[in-house]
Amino acid sequence: MHNSSNISPPFSLALVTGASSGIGAAFCRLLASKKIPLLITGRDVDHLNNLASELSKMVQVRGIVADLAQEGGREVLLKQIYLHQPDLVVNSAGFGLYGKALAHETAAQVAIMEVNAIALLELTLESARTLQTAGKKGVIMNISSAADRLVFPSLAVYAASKAFVTQFSRSFDSEMRPHGIAILAACPGVVNTRFRYRASGGKIKANGYWAMTPEFVAEELWRQIESRKQVNVFDWKTCIGIALSRLMPTKWVSKLLMRAIRSF
Repeated sequence: MHNSSNISPPFSLALVTGASSGIGAAFCRLLASKKIPLLITGRDVDHLNNLASELSKMVQVRGIVADLAQEGGREVLLKQIYLHQPDLVVNSAGFGLYGKALAHETAAQVAIMEVNAIALLELTLESARTLQTAGKKGVIMNISSAADRLVFPSLAVYAASKAFVTQFSRSFDSEMRPHGIAILAACPGVVNTRFRYRASGGKIKANGYWAMTPEFVAEELWRQIESRKQVNVFDWKTCIGIALSRLMPTKWVSKLLMRAIRSF
């Protein structure tokens, strides 16, 4: 019988964005339990430092404070990618804003695209390029959303950004698989994080009984990474909701979604 403590971890180094809270933090804890060294990044200095301190008891951790809405923040991470060549990259950073598109300043909507799409695009392309150049195999996990396939008034920019994430990941995956590099997209439904609190401007403090825990999502992400499944929509409640939406006229679905946002 093999001693599990002597088994090498499946990845030599993981880079996780959005690591200071929510899904990112939960996934970092799971990776640390598997003895995978970590580069973790986020905007919140205190949360990031606390997480690094917690996980450093299990595995080597380096925290990098970076705002992905800013080009300078993205450049900081790209330098780390070139230097350390992580063979697991998890693009978990992201946010949205509830309300009609014109209810927010254009700069705020552009920031959603900068974090959810542009930063993810840059980090995915350069991570894959670095791995391919080094002749290394790896996985890039992009956190999308089940909203990627919905006409979603009052969450229009966020849904559009996630549609980009899913479609880009699917196409780029087909290009990179022959090189041993998988580009995956995870599409969870509602998760019990601070997303809705931030999206509502602090008006929503609870996520409802149907929300998944970040720990559950982290386990789903790991199963997807192990199987190299290209796109994964979860959980079962989300899958049922998406299936039902396809049976209804788009106009009805969009009205229901908009009313759901307004009811918060």
